[in-house]
Amino acid sequence: MFKLIIFAFLMHQCLSVDVDPNTFSNYLEVRMNHLHVEWLLNLDKKIVNGTAQISFKFLKHANYIDLDVYQLDILNVYQLNGNAFKYEIQVVKQQSLIQGDRLHIVLDRVYNPLENLTLRIKYAFDERARAVGFLTKEQTHSKNVPYMFTQCESNNCRSIIPLQDTPSVKFTYTSTVISTNPLIKAFMTGEQIASLPLIEQYGLESTFYQYSFQLNIPIPAYLIGIVAGEIEQKHIGANCYVISEPFYLDDYAKELEELPFFIEKMTDYIGPYIWGDYKIVILPQSFPFGGMEHPLLTFASPVIIVGDKSGVGTAVHEIAHSWMGNTVTGNNWSNMWIMEGFCVFLERKTYKYVRPQDYDIIEAINGNFNLISAIQGFTDPEEKSYQTLHPTTIWKNPDDSTSSVPYERGYQLLYYLEQLIGEENFKLMLRQYLDHFKFQSIDEDDFYKFLLQWVRSNVKINTQKIVDEIIVVYKPWVYQQGLPPKTIEFKTSKYDEAVALANKWINEGKPDNADDYNNYMANQKMIFMQQILDNYTKLNHAKLKDLDDYYKLSGTKSGPKIAFKWYKTVILCKYDPGLDAVHTFLQSLGVRSYVVGTYEVLIPNYPTQAEAWFALDKWLYHPLVANRVEEMLKKKLNKDQFIQ
Repeated sequence: MFKLIIFAFLMHQCLSVDVDPNTFSNYLEVRMNHLHVEWLLNLDKKIVNGTAQISFKFLKHANYIDLDVYQLDILNVYQLNGNAFKYEIQVVKQQSLIQGDRLHIVLDRVYNPLENLTLRIKYAFDERARAVGFLTKEQTHSKNVPYMFTQCESNNCRSIIPLQDTPSVKFTYTSTVISTNPLIKAFMTGEQIASLPLIEQYGLESTFYQYSFQLNIPIPAYLIGIVAGEIEQKHIGANCYVISEPFYLDDYAKELEELPFFIEKMTDYIGPYIWGDYKIVILPQSFPFGGMEHPLLTFASPVIIVGDKSGVGTAVHEIAHSWMGNTVTGNNWSNMWIMEGFCVFLERKTYKYVRPQDYDIIEAINGNFNLISAIQGFTDPEEKSYQTLHPTTIWKNPDDSTSSVPYERGYQLLYYLEQLIGEENFKLMLRQYLDHFKFQSIDEDDFYKFLLQWVRSNVKINTQKIVDEIIVVYKPWVYQQGLPPKTIEFKTSKYDEAVALANKWINEGKPDNADDYNNYMANQKMIFMQQILDNYTKLNHAKLKDLDDYYKLSGTKSGPKIAFKWYKTVILCKYDPGLDAVHTFLQSLGVRSYVVGTYEVLIPNYPTQAEAWFALDKWLYHPLVANRVEEMLKKKLNKDQFIQ
């Protein structure tokens, strides 16, 4: 009876209508339930030798297992008794450099539903792995040893581990990392534990250093992460730690000292934090995102360290993923909003308790600007679905569909639903949603059905009216292209003040109350800069110079979000005196949204500089960023050749 219950649960997970088109694995027939990975690091040569030991449970009759791989060197596939399995790398529809290939493993017989199988895969990866950022020792602060980190979201874990690389599949996990250099320490997703026995022999003649980790809560592949290099950790209170290169550790710890307070306030709203320690790694500048929510090991870009704690909102967002995304997960990249929209909602709820009044509203207004810009930017017919909460990613790298849409359109849907249901009711619904779908991967329809049932059972006033409204708006909000079906008005006098000040600069020049800007919250300054950017056609070079001289915007220390809007304005206005600062900005960070967003306006306005700068700076960026900019430059070149 117990086996039948487990089987029914697994089949429910596998037979969701909304399957994942971005995996080549046969996860509907056989399912990973535990992964152990063992890595021997050779960071000087940018090579990692690995062994993956994977336990599977069969859901259907099958005599083969298909896994996802990307540019991996597969050396051997075998059972624990040493018997080898035949295997081949299969190229699928020329996807090798888009999504990778299929590792097809032929088993020794037909396996039946509920049978288990554990196999090992010996392999290696190198700098072709698009999840990995390898840094030479010269690129680190101390310049003593090389450095390595990973970014597996969306479907890039297949470039470091052969596995079922889909958020539909969750598994428990252990790992061991081996270093031959005492200065190179490693941290991975999960809890650090006593060294595990090695499952491979590496012929190591010298002393080696071993780091082992485990996670008994099931996670999808994209949440696996590693950082290795000359790094240390520091306790900052409660269950919170900061990890970085030693030189920066004290400053970073000071900037992030509020993390225990953030977690406390978030749990007051949403319920217990179940993951154990909360560790945040501040990575080198080439990290391609603001943050990444690996359980027990958040990664963050150094751009969040501004000096006045105004940039740590990224940490609040990543903490919120502990519930929204890591506990309940979208089952494919067309349902990314299940991770990100819910996360933004919880993040902004937390701001009500940890930031000044209306900070959350200003965040929502800035988010709406980003949403409109993203929707307007997806004009190519192949990208139109990226305007929705259910983008079409079949035969595409799902990274290409990533934008502010799943974050902000998803947030606005949840905000609208909260207005319908009521704030207290919505909080109770979210808590029960997390409990109902705990450790599962779901699609938008799973949430939709749960929501309707919850309202019918728990809302006592205007129940049918609320249900009818949800039925009218929900599916169009998810699937309809263009702006959401309902416009939400986020209002605060702080927005009006920032817009009014910007309009004075635009229409009149420096106003008498120009110093008001210096007293704004950081996100209120973004409102000011957005208004300047939106009206760039009304700005002459003299006004730009006055703005720059008065607020010291070029080379600003107010954080990359404000700088990004200023430098886009400089480019669009073709303000040549500001170009050196734009280039310095692009050399100072590696966050994809800022680098790609800047090149999006730089390429059409300054094509020569764009090509020259990228040729000079490409080595600074993670492969996920460098490849995207390279594609943009090639597209521009091909377009120019076509016109000629």
